[in-house]
Amino acid sequence: MNRKTIAIVLGIIIGGLFVALGDSLSSYLFPLEKPYPTDRALIAEFIETEVPLGSKLVIVINWVFSAFIAAVVSTFISGRTSLKPMIATIFVLNVLALIKLMLDYYPNWMTIACLFAFIPTGFVAYFLIHKKKTDEAVG
Repeated sequence: MNRKTIAIVLGIIIGGLFVALGDSLSSYLFPLEKPYPTDRALIAEFIETEVPLGSKLVIVINWVFSAFIAAVVSTFISGRTSLKPMIATIFVLNVLALIKLMLDYYPNWMTIACLFAFIPTGFVAYFLIHKKKTDEAVG
């Protein structure tokens, strides 16, 4: 395996771990007073009314943090010269988060936030740590 492939795989793994940790943190910080209903038809109403807004915000903030960490890891491991490992890593994490959003019920605003959390954050992380080209012909 070459360096870029390793960067993508490790970025996805580490980013995925941070996403999972954030979901656990959300449940820990905002415990539910009532258990989830067993009837799937009642889950949407339950999440809208019983799950606190803070819990949902922790998840969205965690997506931004996870995307940043995954982009930094993939960019750093790939040698900080190519944009492609970061894009692949962030794209896969975004697709996995969207799949999770579609399998479970989440409010529509969280789906939109998911679309805007991963990609821009990945680019910010990349441009913060990539190697800048220097012009050595000066002088």
